[in-house]
Amino acid sequence: MVKRSLGLGIAILLLVAAVWMQLQTPKPVSNSVNLLDEPRHPVSEAMARASEALASGTAPSATLRDGTGRPMELASFWESSPAVIVFTKDRCPCSMESQTYFSQLAKSFQSRARFVAVMDAEPAAVSKYADDFRLPYPALSAKDDSVFQAFDAERSVYVTLVEKGGRIAKQWPGYSRSMLRELDQRLTVLCGGRSSGLDFEGAPEKASSGCKLFRPVGE
Repeated sequence: MVKRSLGLGIAILLLVAAVWMQLQTPKPVSNSVNLLDEPRHPVSEAMARASEALASGTAPSATLRDGTGRPMELASFWESSPAVIVFTKDRCPCSMESQTYFSQLAKSFQSRARFVAVMDAEPAAVSKYADDFRLPYPALSAKDDSVFQAFDAERSVYVTLVEKGGRIAKQWPGYSRSMLRELDQRLTVLCGGRSSGLDFEGAPEKASSGCKLFRPVGE
């Protein structure tokens, strides 16, 4: 009887421990729907052409506000180093899924390149997003479509690489494992030194864009 009670007690303890471990295990950021053969928001040929047309042009600037309401000039990010603009949509699962990869890159290239998120949200929501995802780089509020239109960034997860001085090196209308590797390689060339060494495990195989930031004329 004592042995049976002891065995039952041990079994209950093991069950409780298993449940506790499951609760403590971090849940993946990515949503598996976005990692299937066909992305939720595939990158179209028109999107790719519009982004390619920006290469070698001058990056447009604007005065935006950070999460505290403090004004910041977008051009200040590429005055003295290369910069990466990550167009981000508030409450967008696509932005949330991709965030971890841009955070990893930003940490790897810290002090060599600057990253900035441009969000379609009020400063308070920008601040919350930065806190929730522990952004290692600034996030700025763009309350109207003008900045997104200036970069032809019609959706979230558009990413623009700007060289020191303001020349656009490349814009990607979405992300994928190969895109992240290319961004890593281009940053390595522009910044010098070593690449991040990240393998971007879990990123989509096919280019995946995000939710709408604005609708192009005629759509």
